[in-house]
Amino acid sequence: MRRSIRSLALPLVALVALACGDRAPPPEAAPEPPSAPPITVVDDAGRTVRLPRAARRVVSLAPSHTEIVFALGAGDRLVGRTPACDFPPAARAVPPVGALFPPDYERIIGAAPDLVLMLDGQIDVRRRLEAQGLTVAVVQPRTLAAVAGAMRRVGRLLGVDGEGPAARFEAGLAAAGRAAGSDPPRVFYEVGPDPLFGAGPGSFIDDLIRRAGGRNALGGDAEWPQVSTEQLIAAVPDVIVVGGAARRDAVKARPPAGWQALPAVRGGRVLAVPDPDLFNRPGPRVLDALRWLADALHR
Repeated sequence: MRRSIRSLALPLVALVALACGDRAPPPEAAPEPPSAPPITVVDDAGRTVRLPRAARRVVSLAPSHTEIVFALGAGDRLVGRTPACDFPPAARAVPPVGALFPPDYERIIGAAPDLVLMLDGQIDVRRRLEAQGLTVAVVQPRTLAAVAGAMRRVGRLLGVDGEGPAARFEAGLAAAGRAAGSDPPRVFYEVGPDPLFGAGPGSFIDDLIRRAGGRNALGGDAEWPQVSTEQLIAAVPDVIVVGGAARRDAVKARPPAGWQALPAVRGGRVLAVPDPDLFNRPGPRVLDALRWLADALHR
């Protein structure tokens, strides 16, 4: 009987050893994939803009921003726009959140964006939106080349390809420009007729005139100066560019002495742009403005 019990005890000890000491360890849990690093860009106001992840809900507070977002293939990210954001036609389906001047804070905040694109110079608006927890990026290209940079930065903020569209824009820019001759035509671009405002040195349109093979008739250091009729006569523009046929006819009929003697008026070089939005929006379609102006100046 003792022998029988002892013979049974050995297998029992072996079972306990297997259960407690020799059991294989459980498999280790798979490591979690590393999270994507936050997105960081420097905007056109020189501010560092950070997003924890690519923006999925975007409010655009300028038509040029809306056009850039669509050019990047991310129009479906837009959850708010201004009433002036009307191109491409698909932009009109985006819910309006009011204009930037003045802003409708309630509607902008109500769109729950994780990114707001806006122009420079509206510091109070930007600060108020940021005080509500919104991330704001200033997009304000001041040259044609800077449009490509804006595409790249907005592309990074959205997590989409900005390099491809930017490179195509730069190639188009190089192809559309004209080299200025030894005596390039002096060009006055009329921004507004009453009071009279023009595009001055350092403005976006100043760069467009230069790339089209002309030179700005205005001097000084103001980007968008108010100009008297006497100042414009003294500038002796060879070409005057205005927005629309009605304004062209009004320019030709201006009565002050000396006006009809201007080279631009006397030579029939008061030009009406086919679509002022091409010139007024520093976005992808400015290439069309450059092509038109380059052809018009060198006919």
